[in-house]
Amino acid sequence: MRYNKPMKKLAFAIAVVSVAASICPLSAFAISEELKGSISTNCSSIKFRLENVQKDDSRNRVHLGAQYESIATNLMMNLNLRLVKNNLANAKLAEQQTTFISERNRFKNDFIGYSQELDALIDMDCRNEPEKFYEQLQLVRTKRADVEKSIKRMDEILAKHRESILDFRKGLKK
Repeated sequence: MRYNKPMKKLAFAIAVVSVAASICPLSAFAISEELKGSISTNCSSIKFRLENVQKDDSRNRVHLGAQYESIATNLMMNLNLRLVKNNLANAKLAEQQTTFISERNRFKNDFIGYSQELDALIDMDCRNEPEKFYEQLQLVRTKRADVEKSIKRMDEILAKHRESILDFRKGLKK
């Protein structure tokens, strides 16, 4: 869908930023000297890229949030209210609305958590503390994956909602 593209772009940007980090797997206690050196040497460049990701991220969050809010209120809620007023209430559609709103709230919370961890990563001294920086980068990646999963769940809910509306419409025609 259209609103997945900005988030995929964001995931790609994070991957580009962490190319050096992805060369070696994270061990429980330490990273290789080569990786430490790479992070320290490229610290300024990494931070610049992360700041750009953060700016893009903020715009994407506003865009997605506005779309999800519009879908929840202008489509789902209005449809369910109209169906109730016309004595045509549909439990499946109402349940999907509730599920979507719940998932939208989860998306907000996941995004806030991701954003906070990204802020912490940007604020770190990667030149002098490359190991801590790399550990934080791994946390940011995990938080970003949570956001992406939430977006996918909302896509699935919307696809099911569309099918439910079409099925309901077919039932009305009979």
